[in-house]
Amino acid sequence: MKGLLSVVALFICVSFTLEAYSRDGAVAYARKWANGANHKCGTYSSCTPASYWGSEVCGYASQGGDCANFVSQCLVLGGKHANLKGGSCRGYPCGWEEIGAKRLGDCLKEKGWKSTCGLNQKPPSGLKVGDVLIYHAGSCDSYTAHATIVTTAGATPKISCHSSNKLDVAYTYMGSSKPYLQWLQYQG
Repeated sequence: MKGLLSVVALFICVSFTLEAYSRDGAVAYARKWANGANHKCGTYSSCTPASYWGSEVCGYASQGGDCANFVSQCLVLGGKHANLKGGSCRGYPCGWEEIGAKRLGDCLKEKGWKSTCGLNQKPPSGLKVGDVLIYHAGSCDSYTAHATIVTTAGATPKISCHSSNKLDVAYTYMGSSKPYLQWLQYQG
């Protein structure tokens, strides 16, 4: 009986975890904020409710761009994914997001997302909306990187991002400047 209860408890825990991330919610958030910022202009690191690291909306001197922060917002605020903090995930500055595209990729891998990366890497099978694409220059470990969220799946996936703001553009749009494509797929 004790073993059966443990299995039932594990099933309930796994079922909750698998249902926690809303891909549709993440994509809806991306569509709403692709050309704006969920941030009151003041300082780029203020959490009003989210930070904003780009220059497109508030006219801040860019802090390296808002791409990973925007994708983090899509995942956590829109998709209700678990906060991105703990381990290699910094949760900076608002306590739940990741800034820096390479760091976001490392963080998601640590959180159990499947990573597939290579030179001009084609979209992996099973790619869905709400998954993440990070472009790297030089290698899959390059910190010169750009984070995006998959907003349309299928034969030719489309992505959305900040810095510069894009909504539903072909995933190949950065292929010449950052040819190493890292696909991150949520495992749920």
